[in-house]
Order: sequence, then structure tokens, then C-alpha cells
Amino acid sequence: MELAILGAGDVGRSVADLAAEYGHDVVALADSTSAAVDPDGIAVQDALERKVGGESVGTADPADVFETNYDVLVEATPTTLGDAEPGFSHVRRALEADRHVVLA
Repeated sequence: MELAILGAGDVGRSVADLAAEYGHDVVALADSTSAAVDPDGIAVQDALERKVGGESVGTADPADVFETNYDVLVEATPTTLGDAEPGFSHVRRALEADRHVVLA
């Protein structure tokens, strides 16, 4: 499957790191300020090293994640208890595009 991962904290980074081991390609990885997006698969280790080093995950806008072709959105952003945002909006957008969603 092709995965789009929103959230590059411990959970999102772990999913990205393990994806290939389970036969999945990561086509997008985003944090709150940037994203790495490539329909052929991102360079996961490069993106993770940038994130851990305090740099941007990539050069794309996080909203660009929704514009790439993916099978499953992994929603791993910090979400507020009051209104469930930003996760709720991410999930809604993915489901409206007829994509699968996994919540952390």
C-alpha cells in the first residue's frame, strides 16, 4: 500500500520507518510546517534524519499530502480534546476522497 503520514512525531516517524519492512511505500510524510511528497515514494530515511536534526521534513506544504495518490492516510498529529482538530478535518478529507484512514 501507499501511505500518507500526517504527523512526524514518535508515532509518525515509527510508522514511516517500519513501512518498507511490511511492504508499504511512504508517498508523503508531513509535520505541522512542511511535507515530503513523492508519488513514487519519498526517501524516508532522509526525511526522518532532517526531522530529528531540527530541519524541515521536506519542501512541500503539509496540505500537499492530500493531492498525492495514496491508499491509506495515517493520522498521527497531536489532536486537541476540545474539537479533535486537526485530526478530525484530516480524516474527513481523506474519507471524502474515498481513502482508508488509520488513527494513532
